[in-house]
Amino acid sequence: MKKVQIYSGYERFWHWTQATLILLLAMTGLEVHGTYHLLGYENAALLHKNLAWALLILIVFTQFWNIITGEWRQYIPSTKMMKEQIEYYITGIFKNAPHPTNKTVYNKFNPLQRITYLGLRILVIPVVVLSGIVYMYYYGFLEENMHFPLGTVAYIHTIGAFLLIGFVIGHVYLTTTGLKPLSAIKAMLTGWEEMSDEEAQVALEENLLVAMDKSKQTIVDADGTEDQDTERMFEEAYEEASEKLGLATGETILQNKLSDSNVGYFKINKDGYYEDVNNVWLNLYKCKDKSKIIGQHMSLNRSEEGKKKVQRLFNDVLAGKVVTGERVERHCMDGTIGYHTISAKAYKDDEGKVAGVEGYIIDITPQVEAEKDLENKLKLQIKNEEFYKKMIASKDVGYYRIDKNGFIQDVNDTWLKLYKYDSKKDVINQHYSLSRSKEDFLELKKSVDKVLKGETIPFGITRRHCHDGSIGYHDITMTPVYEGDEIVGFEGFIVDKTDKKLAEEELKKERSKNA
Repeated sequence: MKKVQIYSGYERFWHWTQATLILLLAMTGLEVHGTYHLLGYENAALLHKNLAWALLILIVFTQFWNIITGEWRQYIPSTKMMKEQIEYYITGIFKNAPHPTNKTVYNKFNPLQRITYLGLRILVIPVVVLSGIVYMYYYGFLEENMHFPLGTVAYIHTIGAFLLIGFVIGHVYLTTTGLKPLSAIKAMLTGWEEMSDEEAQVALEENLLVAMDKSKQTIVDADGTEDQDTERMFEEAYEEASEKLGLATGETILQNKLSDSNVGYFKINKDGYYEDVNNVWLNLYKCKDKSKIIGQHMSLNRSEEGKKKVQRLFNDVLAGKVVTGERVERHCMDGTIGYHTISAKAYKDDEGKVAGVEGYIIDITPQVEAEKDLENKLKLQIKNEEFYKKMIASKDVGYYRIDKNGFIQDVNDTWLKLYKYDSKKDVINQHYSLSRSKEDFLELKKSVDKVLKGETIPFGITRRHCHDGSIGYHDITMTPVYEGDEIVGFEGFIVDKTDKKLAEEELKKERSKNA
């Protein structure tokens, strides 16, 4: 856990001052309405009026502050990650799912917050303020010019006030969704937000990048030119500051992310020679000595056909394409043969020129072997019992069998492990929808309907909702199960692809940063 500074002194001042004024306005407003008696009608009405003017003055100053500091940009609506944020508030929050968006000093609000706060600023608060002013001065000089009675004004003001109170209640509840229940409240008191190490790294990196970009822009604007020395100076300063803060830089963040997973990382220069690989890559190739790989050509450990395919992919990436999920055969150091998918993008040197290719590999050897078993079963009409026994015993492939009504009949231990269940009794006779969101279930049902009509569904990646609330991804295959000529259900196997999915997301992030 780390703390990152998110809120400035004035932000905290106007936030708590506004909260206090709204609370006092609600209390005095309810007394004016006769809900209870504490100060007396006249005192409550006078205090309510003075508090209203204080809030109006605060709003004016804060809007001015937002304009001159550029903070108004925080409220620009965005649909990016909107769906993920809604899903998080509806279900993810109750399953300890990670936040879909990261909070930084330059991006404090998620998409739902942006829309909500913007609605408050341009709709709810203006309605409350304007109706309050009309109500206060109705008999002074507005009565003759108004085309609706005072009661209507009072109702509008009250509705707006209750909307504002509803927002405050929801806002207070959502402050408990931080790293700890009181993290967000403490952050608004001290300015420093408690975050997980990963969230803190993202926040610190963005804060540093934006701050240095602003400083660089100031120098460029003053000089009127933008030269390579200035650019290099700021890049070196960023690298140095990142190292002191313990941040992964743009050049190392992909490697670090992949090193913590089961994904093999590689980096090859534009001439086709290895510059770097991680330990996962070495393990997949059954190599213990990194020095035997660095400096070797990428054609190492390939069949003739494999050399041609890898060279073609390499040329495509150097030409600007991004390769994802291409299947490749590998010849390991111990003489065995394995299979993996390869995804890659180009990387650039200090001058912005393409210097080579980097990417990752995901082992799919168990998947390929399972595919071959399935092909043999279909081609040679191997008895279901033989295929079934082999799948049940597999430690790499999750096997399942489901009847035509959608109820699980059997699974193996690997399936249980992937779905985070302890025992078969937790899932046998349960409907296969138990591990799906509504959207995922409807999508999967389309494939199930096809299989029950006699089709075979090849591998396709799908999402699973595990028993502990986490989310994983896997490849799934589905084949019909026959008794005589009648289809009585379907069976298949799943191969975990969570690391592949997460690695793809990291590759997308890196690509968007470099775009």
